[in-house]
Amino acid sequence: MFAIALGLSPIEKITIAITAAIFIISFTWISIKGDLNKIAKELIEYNENNQDS
Repeated sequence: MFAIALGLSPIEKITIAITAAIFIISFTWISIKGDLNKIAKELIEYNENNQDS
């Protein structure tokens, strides 16, 4: 919508769409990776605590 309002050419619109998609995918991947890392650390800690018993 913003690109249309500025009167950008079709190539510029495609470039903006691709850049936005890459940003969203990258942000999502980093977020998921961080969550998985946190879960893995919690599982390791849990397993270490249960092996002592």
